[in-house]
Amino acid sequence: MVKTKSAANVQLLNVLNQTLELEYTLIIHYPRIAEAIRDVVTKQLAQSLGTASISHFDTVSKAITKLGGVPHWSFEPFPQGLDLKKIFQLQLEKERLALKLHQQIAGMTLDLSLVDKFSTLSKEEGLHIQTVEKILSRLT
Repeated sequence: MVKTKSAANVQLLNVLNQTLELEYTLIIHYPRIAEAIRDVVTKQLAQSLGTASISHFDTVSKAITKLGGVPHWSFEPFPQGLDLKKIFQLQLEKERLALKLHQQIAGMTLDLSLVDKFSTLSKEEGLHIQTVEKILSRLT
């Protein structure tokens, strides 16, 4: 017997994959971006975002697999011109979107372990927003 996915499960998997792609877009570039930052504190903040993105990527990809989906991801090419302020302004938008997506996922699933994980990720995204705002203020 072939198990089919419900429309709700397909929709949830689509949002999860959207979230996965968002988490992954800059992940491989964080070390290079952090390397370009001269201020030690700001550099550490950027590195912490990279580490957190890897953790979030792992959580989201495991959730997709648990639900019977296939994780999809891609990354962006390295930002041209290395305008750090512009990179982090774009990252701020991505963190805000990630927060909304994590909240949406927590509200879409009946799996209490996933509700808990994505509620936690939502809280962490709130902290990431604050971190990016702090980075931007230090870059000014």
